Amino acid sequence: MTAHLFNCSACGAPLIPKGSRSIISCPYCRASVVVPEELRPVSEAAAWSLLLFDGFTSNDHNWLVGSLPSNYFSKLNQSIAEGRYRWEAHVSLPSSITTSWLRGYPVSDFHLVVNCKHIRGSHAGSSCGLIFRIRDNHNYYWFRVTDNKFFAISVVQESEWLTLVDWTRTETIKPNGVNQLEVIAYQTHFSFLINGQLVSEVEADHFSQGFVGVAIEGYTSGEDIMFDFMDISLRAP
Repeated sequence: MTAHLFNCSACGAPLIPKGSRSIISCPYCRASVVVPEELRPVSEAAAWSLLLFDGFTSNDHNWLVGSLPSNYFSKLNQSIAEGRYRWEAHVSLPSSITTSWLRGYPVSDFHLVVNCKHIRGSHAGSSCGLIFRIRDNHNYYWFRVTDNKFFAISVVQESEWLTLVDWTRTETIKPNGVNQLEVIAYQTHFSFLINGQLVSEVEADHFSQGFVGVAIEGYTSGEDIMFDFMDISLRAP
């Protein structure tokens, strides 16, 4: 992959694109500079090896299934059938999350993609998405979307929540439709895409490696919610 020089729009200094980043910091004037689209290198992730594709026709990868109620969800049923990983839940406590991850694939750099759909519940009352660099139930990153066109990104470290990107509205989300979420991780840099469009980039160094998976979150006590995950794929160098 050949890098091409371009000039900083603020100070005119020559710059080189970095990885798949669309915005870089000028080392001379410290301005945030948008890399011209025609000079952005093809993402290295496109050449990474496919470690896994799961279309949820069976449970060959040992996802959590069955009835798993808790103090947070008085009802939680997860099932895999006919190309769907379906989660049905009744929210007991507001801002409750439940997760499931692939334990056989610890990765550092990766490209993770999931297609998911909100089936039941208010548009703003719950979310679904990807968790990654998971160390355990108390340490992971969390990228999610709601059906009213908002997304957010957080890190959970020793059960303490830190917001990396606060709730942000984006027209890339399709209400009542299937939405594709992507995370590309390269060292401490993360790119987040929704339906093929870049919505955020984050620098974070809380965890250097971990597992990947999916999750849902309920915000309204007493609400019944349902989500389908259609498929998930994972690439890594």
